[in-house]
Amino acid sequence: MREDLHHFSPVRFYAINIIFLIPLLVAAFLVFLIVTCTVTSVEVDGNTLISDDEIENYVMTGKYKNNGAWDVVKNYLRKPDIPFVKDTKVSLKHFHTLTVKVTEKELTGYLRDKKNNYVYVDKNGTVTEIDQRLLGKAIPVDGLNAKKTITVGKKYPAPENRVAALSTIFKSMKNMGLDIDKITFGSSGQITLKSGTITASLGTADRLKDKLLRLSYILPKVQDETGVLHFEDYTEDNTDIVFQKTESK
Repeated sequence: MREDLHHFSPVRFYAINIIFLIPLLVAAFLVFLIVTCTVTSVEVDGNTLISDDEIENYVMTGKYKNNGAWDVVKNYLRKPDIPFVKDTKVSLKHFHTLTVKVTEKELTGYLRDKKNNYVYVDKNGTVTEIDQRLLGKAIPVDGLNAKKTITVGKKYPAPENRVAALSTIFKSMKNMGLDIDKITFGSSGQITLKSGTITASLGTADRLKDKLLRLSYILPKVQDETGVLHFEDYTEDNTDIVFQKTESK
């Protein structure tokens, strides 16, 4: 005669209990966070363009905006769209203090659109922000007329060769230590740079990197003068630069 034996298995017993216990622990932890994580202060770091209050208002939204745990989870799942801000990292310093680490967008230069908004571009000529406010230390750029709709995240819609020239100037400013106050493109593509009381008339974008390199050497020598540096006739065979000094009256 066969006898069925049912043995007690400790492993199975604890496994079943753990499976039921985990959801209870998670629920208890969430209730704990909701009850205890009431935000009384917010610390914002990394912002130079817009205020702490403005960033706080974008980060802390919704019915449970004063609950730090909710703010952390919400901003992790869906980043807020904040003007001039590329990224935010939200965390709890402790139960009542929320910290917001800000990474700002690159604003290397700016142009104006038909509505007189400021159109900001990065060193590659990509549009990073469109806003009614003039913020930061972006370089003003004139003479690049948009041929299509201006869209954030895409290249500025001017002739490609001119956008490429603008990008070369931006990158050279950083790499060569050029201090440029204004960039102007003429109707035929002539490029003019303004640095303090010195104007550099570069002509077209031909040999642009070479011209900018020469300019980086010359500017420190004439920084106390006023006048125009002429690069229009600069070629591989003719590297002479004419300085037309403005006589003081």
